Amino acid sequence: MSRRSSKKAEVKAAAPEKEREEGRSFISRPVFVLLSLAAVAFLIYSMVSIIGIQAQIRERRAELDQLEEQITVQEIKNDEMQKLYDSTGSDFSALVEQIARDDLDYIREGERVFVNVTGE
Repeated sequence: MSRRSSKKAEVKAAAPEKEREEGRSFISRPVFVLLSLAAVAFLIYSMVSIIGIQAQIRERRAELDQLEEQITVQEIKNDEMQKLYDSTGSDFSALVEQIARDDLDYIREGERVFVNVTGE
């Protein structure tokens, strides 16, 4: 029996040598589990980061759309002001008079203004 047990010992000792000879790298199970957990943790971190960045991109795009809308409104106002500046004659003077009456509460010389004090 000693011959048989020595033969088993030789087979067990030869097994790692065969794996090394075949070119396989032998990684212990705890190291493999640890590397797998590290890879999964990295993937989860990457996904969370990507989702956060995409949320920031959506916010910035909404902000950009709002600013572009404000720019469009301001360009329309600028065009209207340019038309008023370029216009001459009665159109411009009528507009100035309307602004003076409505916004600044001005009146013409000799004009009477009646104010309704009842609030109706």
